[in-house]
Amino acid sequence: MKRNITNLKGVFAGGISAGIKANGKKDLAYLFIPDCYGSAGVFTKSAFIAPPLIVTQEALRRGTVKALIVNSGNANAATGKIGLRDARETAKVAAKLLGIKPHQVAVSSTGIIGKLMPMEAVKAGLNKLLKNPLKRDGKNAARAIMTTDLTQKEVFVSGTVGGQRVTVAGFAKGSGMIAPNMATMLGFLVTDAKVDSAALRTMLRRAVNDSFNMTSVDTDTSTNDMVMAFSTGTKGKKVTGAKEKRDFLALLRKACQHLAKMIAADGEGATKLIEVQVVGARTEREARVIAKNVINSPLVKTAIHGADPNWGRVLAAAGKDPAVKVDPRRVDLTFAGAAVMRRGEVVPHDRKRIRKLMSVREVPVRLQLNLGRGEAVAWGCDLTHGYVDINVSYN
Repeated sequence: MKRNITNLKGVFAGGISAGIKANGKKDLAYLFIPDCYGSAGVFTKSAFIAPPLIVTQEALRRGTVKALIVNSGNANAATGKIGLRDARETAKVAAKLLGIKPHQVAVSSTGIIGKLMPMEAVKAGLNKLLKNPLKRDGKNAARAIMTTDLTQKEVFVSGTVGGQRVTVAGFAKGSGMIAPNMATMLGFLVTDAKVDSAALRTMLRRAVNDSFNMTSVDTDTSTNDMVMAFSTGTKGKKVTGAKEKRDFLALLRKACQHLAKMIAADGEGATKLIEVQVVGARTEREARVIAKNVINSPLVKTAIHGADPNWGRVLAAAGKDPAVKVDPRRVDLTFAGAAVMRRGEVVPHDRKRIRKLMSVREVPVRLQLNLGRGEAVAWGCDLTHGYVDINVSYN
């Protein structure tokens, strides 16, 4: 059996069906760390930020958050003052049941935008969900936050930090409306390393920037995007030194990238995960821009869906932003490891063989610009008719 977030000492979670979704599937989850040492979050930069995120931001400003309530099926977004009242009421009810303060509870929602939360169902669900708050049911928590997702997305990775074996575990959801501008759809991580809130906030932002912020399914940023991280501190020795922080950041980044790739692979209607690696850019910033321009291109996404090594579409996407430098005479390009261009010239290649290489679940594209040392990787998925079908029927 795979380990999950509740295999960490002092971490409790669960998920149930509260009737928020009409189909009877699980739709209400909680995460509870009674002795939480540090907490941090990053949030959408959308102008239409949803009320649950406002409540969570307020909680983080007041101190360490010890619990999280997440629902799916209703985003509680574009719901005005009533939506904000409902998010605060959710935190208040959960806090009473958990024996903590309302400002120690984070709230997160995902689902249909513009509909008021069915609060009677939510409150009844919380009473059922938190009747025994010390459950170790991370699997059902991960399942309860899914919307159009086809797969649960969980991670459990360990490494050595400061001479101690530490772990980062978590779960996420996301399939459509994916082009994070801060974080991701929804992602929640817990570590047993002893990291205070300030350090955790800094490192979470950096890890998110190299993972969720380099992931795109359809170029749309959600009103509800949120990533949170919690530290139980159970390993005892605080992460303080420069090397310890680097090692912990690497572990946190690994966990975030694992979840980000799962989200990209599970994009609505997707059949392939695409990884775009840009190397040799003038700067890392320019490499990031180019990688995301390629991964966001509908023409690139449809070409890869059809296993078509269409180098023209990749180059068009890579060169469309005049603010970044690309020299066509220096570019090398490969699809699934097979070279199609060197120094700006198309090289002889076996198109049939490359199409076969691209007819798999994961397709890497590598663009060498030969201009500097900037590097970046972005993840996305192919664009299929299934994406249209899902989004026509979703609402």
